[in-house]
Amino acid sequence: MSTFSNITQLAERIQSITAGLHLAIPELIVAGTILFSLLIELFLHGKTEKFSTSWRYFTCQIPLLLALSLSFQRSELGSTGSFASGLFEVNLGSNAINTLILGIGFLLILMNQIHKKSLTFEELTGFLSILLGALLSSLSSNALSLFLSIELMSMGTYVLVSLRKESSRASLPYVLFGLGSSALFIYGISLLYGLTGTLDFTSVDFSRGISVADPYLRGFALGLFAVGLLFKMSWAPFHPWNPDVMEQLPAAWMTWISTAPKLAIAFVGVRLLPGLPISYANELAVLAILTLLVGNLGALGQNNTKRLLAYSSIAHGGFLAMAWFFQPIQALDAILFYGFLYSIASLLVFYLIDDSAADKITSFAGLGSEKPLPSFFLLTGLVALVGLPPAGTFIAKMTYFSLLWSNYETTTAIGLLILLIVAILVTAISLFYYLKIPFQLYFKKSTEKTHLWADLTSLEIYSYGFLTAILMASLLFPAVLTNLWK
Repeated sequence: MSTFSNITQLAERIQSITAGLHLAIPELIVAGTILFSLLIELFLHGKTEKFSTSWRYFTCQIPLLLALSLSFQRSELGSTGSFASGLFEVNLGSNAINTLILGIGFLLILMNQIHKKSLTFEELTGFLSILLGALLSSLSSNALSLFLSIELMSMGTYVLVSLRKESSRASLPYVLFGLGSSALFIYGISLLYGLTGTLDFTSVDFSRGISVADPYLRGFALGLFAVGLLFKMSWAPFHPWNPDVMEQLPAAWMTWISTAPKLAIAFVGVRLLPGLPISYANELAVLAILTLLVGNLGALGQNNTKRLLAYSSIAHGGFLAMAWFFQPIQALDAILFYGFLYSIASLLVFYLIDDSAADKITSFAGLGSEKPLPSFFLLTGLVALVGLPPAGTFIAKMTYFSLLWSNYETTTAIGLLILLIVAILVTAISLFYYLKIPFQLYFKKSTEKTHLWADLTSLEIYSYGFLTAILMASLLFPAVLTNLWK
């Protein structure tokens, strides 16, 4: 009788775990792609690099396109529910964020193939691990599943930053920082469990436990918990790894690490903060101000193109997570609009910089007349990163400023007012370093013959033109973008 009872309980347990898995088909496809790529690699051993790269692109793009289509359908249908015994929850916000992340991932792989970049097995595994980790992070409703999802992202990042021999010195501190932040993160989770008796941060018990806990212990636990999230966002003071690591990366992985984890963690913050009974607006505002200042002032003194972009990505991470101060619905719309356009601008600028193979800003001198199309595309991308017309990021930044002001009026938190002033100030400062390259392009003359952008094909030019058109069209027709996820 007991055996039959145990079997019944086991069957019920399995059913509770598998119930709702149909809601996570896009994420399951990405997980299956990782396993399939391991199998395919057995048959690619000993083949030529060209043949292997082609097959890797094929076995990656088809599942990605399928996952993107199903994710968009899930978003359109408004599917919601939980699975894996409540560890993950599909909701309207996660549907939209995951569709955006999948879209960026597919576009990045497509750009990589157009530019005839090699795709090693390690690069493919790292890319897919970050993708799956980001998708699962946005679905996580439990601290344990969130930790595992972030660690999956971290493992993919460790792989990508360690591939090049010249990046080994920079990647080691990053891995050590990452391991340290993970330890603090899991310790914070254990303290929160002790305070609340649950790991489900969407439950009433979690909110009630936080509200009655000792203020100092509560602040300590939440601070440790925040370390794991802010490290992935490259928020100060958890940013030192970023410039050294990003400087050594190719355009694809520099873009991917700068966008996918930050979008996922920004949404995690939007889900977490409203559930806290205590407001930490002023404390977060201090960190956001510090991040904006570090990113923008650090970029101001850079003459190396990739280090400049690395510091600017720190600033954009701080800007993206300013949505944590908005109301949840406002925050989701702001993250989607700003995140999409920032990702497109990053793809455009990082690839153009990478294709030029120019380490120094002065290397672009005189290219405005010699290479007018790539120069115009680069100018548009840099202007988009500033947040000025004719790019749609102008609307995105103005939306952030207006929402920040309206929420300051509602809460009267002095930190939000200071953050708004600093955000406007550093946007003005960013003009000086983002326009360093256009100044060289159009107002300086080269003293020697240059070979930058000499090997660009027509297809590559068209790909840059497509990205530029998206940035410019988003200013004229912003409703087209916002209607995609509404």
